[in-house]
Amino acid sequence: VHYARRALRDLAAGERAVVDVQDLSRGHLRLAVTPTFTAYLIGPVVAGFYDRHPGITLDVREMTQDRLEADLLDDRLDLGFAFSATHLPGIEATPMFTETLSLVVGPHHPRAGQAGPLPVAELHERHLALLSGDFATRRHIDEYFAVHHVQPRIAVEANSINALTEIVTRTPLATVLPDAITRDHAHLTPVPLTPPLPSRSVTLLRRESTYQSAATRAFVQQATQWVHTHGFTLD
Repeated sequence: VHYARRALRDLAAGERAVVDVQDLSRGHLRLAVTPTFTAYLIGPVVAGFYDRHPGITLDVREMTQDRLEADLLDDRLDLGFAFSATHLPGIEATPMFTETLSLVVGPHHPRAGQAGPLPVAELHERHLALLSGDFATRRHIDEYFAVHHVQPRIAVEANSINALTEIVTRTPLATVLPDAITRDHAHLTPVPLTPPLPSRSVTLLRRESTYQSAATRAFVQQATQWVHTHGFTLD
């Protein structure tokens, strides 16, 4: 069964190669991202890609990293944005940039408008609004708090980043999110914590040894250009 499925995937890739249009006047791209990237990355990258190549249709999905890698291997996706990890055999990962996380506050928080880092110990017993436990980012945050023996009070849990940013904008609650999310939210301010939260390497994932369509190559180029233009770096 394994070899039969592999043969069918290779056949499907061959069929796409036959009908691929190199001038990008038409085509199709299947893309997936892990949840936090929908808040700051995928919108501007897709917008730039659409401006350049309006004939290419895009299928964009949000999913966990485990499912993303499985769908790449099963040829249900062409590309995926996720974090550096121990990837499944057959997954090729290209590092893109380093994502940093901070305390994020709105205009009603006491730290709003104040510069300078905040010792993480000051969050002990403080009320926070955080992503729910099904997010890898939440597990990353919980591990950080545990290492530093800090136990905030979780006043709100949300499984939507948009809901979380709206809540923080309208209440004195703070959250922990990637710094980059605040770039498009004038009312949100990132407050670096000390010691800092461990950074994460953002990677572009694809299946090894498969045909890369003209649309796929163009999207990779667009994403790489956006990363460099907006000052994201790879530590």
